[in-house]
Amino acid sequence: MVTIKASYTVTPNEATPNGYLWLSDLDQVVRLSHTPLVFIYKPKQNQKNRIIETLKNSLSKVLVYYYPIAGRYCYTKGGRVELNLNAKGAVLTEAETSKTVDEYGDFSPSDSTKELIPKIDYGQPMEEIPLLVVQVTRFSNKDESFVFAIGVAYSHPLSDGAGFSNFLNSWAKKARGETLNSNEIPFLDRKLLKFLHTPLEPLFEHIELKPPPLILGRSDANIERKKSITAELLKLTAEEVEKLKKKANEFGIPKGSRPYSSFEAISAHIWKSASKARDLEENQQSVVRFNVEIRNRISPNLSKNYYGNALIQTSAKGFTGEITSKPLSYVAMKIREANELITNEYIRSQIDVIRGFEHLDDARRLFIGGEGKNATYFGNPNLRITSWLNFPAYKVDFGWGKPFYFGIGHVSPDDRGIILLSPDGDGSVIVCMHFQVDLMELFKKIFYEDLYGLFTSARL
Repeated sequence: MVTIKASYTVTPNEATPNGYLWLSDLDQVVRLSHTPLVFIYKPKQNQKNRIIETLKNSLSKVLVYYYPIAGRYCYTKGGRVELNLNAKGAVLTEAETSKTVDEYGDFSPSDSTKELIPKIDYGQPMEEIPLLVVQVTRFSNKDESFVFAIGVAYSHPLSDGAGFSNFLNSWAKKARGETLNSNEIPFLDRKLLKFLHTPLEPLFEHIELKPPPLILGRSDANIERKKSITAELLKLTAEEVEKLKKKANEFGIPKGSRPYSSFEAISAHIWKSASKARDLEENQQSVVRFNVEIRNRISPNLSKNYYGNALIQTSAKGFTGEITSKPLSYVAMKIREANELITNEYIRSQIDVIRGFEHLDDARRLFIGGEGKNATYFGNPNLRITSWLNFPAYKVDFGWGKPFYFGIGHVSPDDRGIILLSPDGDGSVIVCMHFQVDLMELFKKIFYEDLYGLFTSARL
């Protein structure tokens, strides 16, 4: 059981700009709720008396640069959200749990891990909901060691993972008493993504904006939506990752193309394993949806330190029969093709589709940004995949060392694979897999048996 001991509102320690910050169309169609993340630390020295003050003081300093985080949302015309730069502040809470760190197991998403994440009261007016809430939880350890969790609830319309990562590392740098370099200052103006022309007719099919396929013979996803989802952490060693990449690159790479990446190979393996575990008809359509960062794909390019959502959704599609029977390279090719769709023209076309909606709630239903019953269901026969391979979570050092665990803190409402680096720093990878409870054991069996088969065939 977790008990909240104290709560603090942290505001910028200097005056910051006021008024309203325009949020782009890409900011509008992500979840309006908070992303729950957890970091686990074990300081080399007992610093428990300094942790809260260090975090409070450094947060107040970094909010001078990242002042939108201290603001509050409000609705405007057509369901659009704006950011009121009122400096109401972020919230930092101090908590303790009656459990030891070992009782939380591997910290895979669960009700237990969820205790370490701040609870957000969405019943209050939007104008009152803080955009960043941080919970520092001390574990009840029986020995003299000191271990604690930093749980973060971060509002997604503020930025994508790259923007959040830059904020987090800037906060950690301030906590260590260091100064931000000029190239670490966030670029806050989102008007580079503000288009004034009348939205054009779509130039592409945009399957990522269409309702995903249903199981053959069904008229809705209600049966699948009601099934329970669980989450488990599946480790791939560096050697296993290399084996997957080698297998993906055996056949079908167009001449002159780069080899398939870790993301493409692992995503293909997840899709094949999920399709086999579901055992649907061969002519069942399946879609995998994932995000692509556009900072370097839109013209003109966005700043590396652009603080906002610079993600475009894309989808790979195929039939169960081909996904399960064809080589890994074929499935990786489908992931590659969906990735390579994202050009400057495609980005602008997708944004125009969003702009064409009279009310943004209708656009949100097509994206993962929908909430509750209005959310797009992306489970069986479909799948979402998220890559956090470039998220430097294990470098977030507030002055007491790097975390020994980082991950998401809740179970996804539908099937999803999150790919992230392991804390070992040896090239190994963790797949945080969210899958239907009734199928998870079979999925894991296939996931590892097919992987083992790569090693067996390599020795023959």
